[in-house]
Amino acid sequence: MGSHKKQADENNRNLPYTLAFRVPVSFRGYLSACQQKLVQVCNSFEAPETAHLTVKFLGFSSDFLDDARIVELLPEIHAIAAKYLPLKIYMRGFEMFRYAEGRATVVFLKVLPCPALIDLHNEVCDRFREFEVFPHADKDNYQPHITLSKDLKAGCGELLQRIVNRSRKMAKRHLKVSDLVVMSPNRMFPVMAEVPEHLICPPVK
Repeated sequence: MGSHKKQADENNRNLPYTLAFRVPVSFRGYLSACQQKLVQVCNSFEAPETAHLTVKFLGFSSDFLDDARIVELLPEIHAIAAKYLPLKIYMRGFEMFRYAEGRATVVFLKVLPCPALIDLHNEVCDRFREFEVFPHADKDNYQPHITLSKDLKAGCGELLQRIVNRSRKMAKRHLKVSDLVVMSPNRMFPVMAEVPEHLICPPVK
């Protein structure tokens, strides 16, 4: 399992700057229970303390977009998001993303359609379109979710599909989210109206 976890960590380090809602501490137990339903098909799981709901991928680190630029943008992002907060979302069941030759590569907790979340995503897309565009995840292809695992076992496709099918009978859960951050591979930048001189950015564990 160690090599699989190492590869999953390496994949996370290659992620772009990501605008996301952190999942409240009170919801982590439910996420852990969901992950337990997947132990037969996953080598490792995303850490509950870093669980999040992506609003928009902003772009990969570059000369144009770095930590300093992200800090400059925090108040503007806050101004856009403030009218939507807190956001109430509903979740039910698991789903999969299929990337590699149709093979499931990510399993996640499905977030049900939420007009306010879609509006926030679209507004951020429109405002920051000078940054990178992510066709697979922007606008009509935006699929709100909370990742459970990016480290699926090989050869378990049929079992995983059965688990996903059963999960659609799970009770619907609701959650209020308001802790908005920009995540980098190493730090979380809290979205706020005014950035203090000494901004505290907790590490991504």
